[in-house]
Amino acid sequence: MKFAVSSSRLLVFSLLGSSIASALLPAIGFGRNNQQDPFSSPELNMDKSHKGEPPADVPIVSDSLSVQRDVSIFADILRGVSSAIERLENKGINTTVLAPLNSVMARLPRKPWEDPDPSNNVEGAFAGLDGENRAAANLERFVKAHMIPVSPFKENEKVDTLGGTTIWWSTENGVTKIFPGGIEVKEVKNSVPNGQVWTLTGVINYSY
Repeated sequence: MKFAVSSSRLLVFSLLGSSIASALLPAIGFGRNNQQDPFSSPELNMDKSHKGEPPADVPIVSDSLSVQRDVSIFADILRGVSSAIERLENKGINTTVLAPLNSVMARLPRKPWEDPDPSNNVEGAFAGLDGENRAAANLERFVKAHMIPVSPFKENEKVDTLGGTTIWWSTENGVTKIFPGGIEVKEVKNSVPNGQVWTLTGVINYSY
């Protein structure tokens, strides 16, 4: 199974007029949730004769993300970023997706396609071709801030996201947090051959 890849411009147009857009309201919040050891999930058994590449019918990260209803808003946005979805559908490249929960996405202080500088988000800033291009670039930045080019992602291992931010994680008193920021990990989904999906109670800094 593969996602139907749409262009970033079409996604921006869709989001600006969709229920997803209306859900992205101000004021971010971080919650405390039940945690799961990132490596307690059983690994999928692989046929070693494939030399590292999974058989065609084995689920991959793009499949795993598509069935997680609690992060469907983020998944919809990611599907519109062609470079991101192409990576998740590449069976030879491992990726960990750090997907903010729908409840987090609904309380973002600004929409993912908006600029980190509020002065650039004036009325009409994203109209026309130039505006659509800016919005698409901002969406890509948001998505890449939530993807890292490794899996498994080991404790205290410092890794750069695809957006260029260095992050790491640790567990204390049964609570797993990603740093900097201390963002809590709600759950780590079962591993697939080319990565994992982690669900987060916050967002990675995407202002860079």
